[in-house]
Amino acid sequence: MKFCLLGPPEVRDDACRLWFRGHRQRAVFASLALNANRVVETDRLVDIVWGDRPPLTAQAQIQKTLSALRQMLARTSTGGERISTVSSGYLLHADPGEIDVEVFRGEVRQASSAMVAGDLPGAVTCFRGALARWFGRALDGVPGLAAEATHLEEQRLIAWEECMHAELALDGHARVAAEIEPLIGSHPLRERLCALLMIALYGCGRRVEALRAYHGLRGRLHEELGIEPSSELRDIEHAILIETPAAQMLSAP
Repeated sequence: MKFCLLGPPEVRDDACRLWFRGHRQRAVFASLALNANRVVETDRLVDIVWGDRPPLTAQAQIQKTLSALRQMLARTSTGGERISTVSSGYLLHADPGEIDVEVFRGEVRQASSAMVAGDLPGAVTCFRGALARWFGRALDGVPGLAAEATHLEEQRLIAWEECMHAELALDGHARVAAEIEPLIGSHPLRERLCALLMIALYGCGRRVEALRAYHGLRGRLHEELGIEPSSELRDIEHAILIETPAAQMLSAP
C-alpha cells in the first residue's frame, strides 16, 4: 500500500486507488500520513480541518473520521492496525517505502551523495526518479496544511535545481534551458533558477538571451524588492560578458 502526498492526497494499493469521502477525511489522512509513525494531537487535527472556527462537535467528528479511515486502510505488513489511539492523539503506522514523501527525500539524499562522489549520471538518475514521484502540488486540497505544502514544494524546487546543475555539468545545456524557461514565470525572483538558465542559454550559444535573462531578473528585483542581484549572479553575468567557458561557471549557482 502507498500513501501519496506529493499531489492531492490519496491511497493506492496494487489494484486501485482509494478515494476519500470529502475534505475532512482527506485532511485527517494527510495529517497522519505526513507524520507517519508519530503522534498527531487531536487538537492539531481539529485545527487542520476547521482552522480557528471548529464546530462544537469537532472532536466527535474527528473520532468518526478516524473510524472510517481504519475501515478503509489495510492492516500493516505485520497484521497490526493502521491507526492507533495514543494519549491525546492518533498515530498512523507505515512501513518503509509506503509514504511517498519519505521515498522522495531518500532518493534526493542518494542523489546528493552521488554528486559529492562525482557520479553525475547517477545523481541525475536519482534526482529524476525522485521528481517523477510528484503528481501535482503537494497536499493539494488540504488548506490546513498550507505551510507544510510550501515546505515540500521548496524541497522539490531545490532538488530540481540540483538536478539541473548536474545536467549542465554533463553538457545538457539545451535540455536544461528548455526545462527552466517555463519555470521562470512561476518563480520570477528566484536567483538560482536565473543563474542556471543563464549558464544553459550561454552554453548552447544563446549569449544575448542569457544576458537578457539577467537584466530581466535585475529589473524585477529592483522594482519589487528594491535590491540588486547577488554577487554570485553578477559574477555569472561578468563571466558571460568576457566569454568564459560555461563549464567554469558551475560553481557559482
